[in-house]
Amino acid sequence: MEVIGDMARALVLRTNQVRLREEMDKLAVEVSTGFVRDAGKHLHGDLTGLQSIDRALSRMDTYRVNTTEASFLSGSMQTALDEIQGRSETLSQTLIAAELTPNSALLSTMADDAENALSQVMNGLNRSVAGRFLFSGTATDRQAVQSADALLNDVRTALVGQTDMAGVEAVLDTFFGAGGTYETNTYEGSNTGLAPLKLSETESANLDIRATDPVFREVLKPMVMAALATDGTLGFDQDLQIEILTTAGRDLLAAQQDFVELRAGLGALEARVEETTARNSAEFTATNIARLDLVGTDQYYTASRYENIRTQLESLYAITARSQRLSLAEYL
Repeated sequence: MEVIGDMARALVLRTNQVRLREEMDKLAVEVSTGFVRDAGKHLHGDLTGLQSIDRALSRMDTYRVNTTEASFLSGSMQTALDEIQGRSETLSQTLIAAELTPNSALLSTMADDAENALSQVMNGLNRSVAGRFLFSGTATDRQAVQSADALLNDVRTALVGQTDMAGVEAVLDTFFGAGGTYETNTYEGSNTGLAPLKLSETESANLDIRATDPVFREVLKPMVMAALATDGTLGFDQDLQIEILTTAGRDLLAAQQDFVELRAGLGALEARVEETTARNSAEFTATNIARLDLVGTDQYYTASRYENIRTQLESLYAITARSQRLSLAEYL
């Protein structure tokens, strides 16, 4: 009977050790996370509210990613557009003065300046951030347009044989018009625009600005015209060169208004993204507080319970050790 009593005692002690260790593990999780370990038990089996909150938090996390992406892309686009507009505006002021300086060397310098500006604009249209091209539509893995040299070669070929301003403008209108060579050959992006990014339940951001936008064509057309004004293979006489450069300057200046409107629309979108981000952040915080109210723990109370259980477990270990050392000699 004594042997059976020892085994029963050992079983009771072991059972209590397991129970206390499990309780300590549960409390340790609750102390570290701030939430109860068994939400079902805590909420008496009614998980409807918690599931609804978790779905809302998941949606808001998606919105957070989308607003971050929209803010980043719109800001990068704005920077590229600012560079393009600044370069084209500066060039327009230079070209308008062509008729005041009817000198071959100066006219060639203006054409060279236009070619340099064209290269910068084409580089701006091929701007990429984080491995994605901004103005290529859904084809974010490839550049939007060919190089400035390739564009000039195509236009040069199309202009061969033209001897007056009307002919030059007609060729360029066709080249940059709908279905023209710029759209079918120079542009290398996708004809499908990016899908709007969902920012919240009610807000979305449309960042579909492609290099085929008429605003860009109206900037590129006079730049190309000016860059080829003094081209030796086309053989334009000096009067026509002056007329081409002057007209290009006026056209570039006129194109600024549409560019300003494009940038203003993008700026309004940036402001809307920022406002939505702030609202989403506030809603995310409120929803997290609601979740904490449902399944959160009292950190002080939980930590106190943890310490209490730890003390009990240490006492139990001590009792177990002492019981295992009991003998008739020690008893006597």
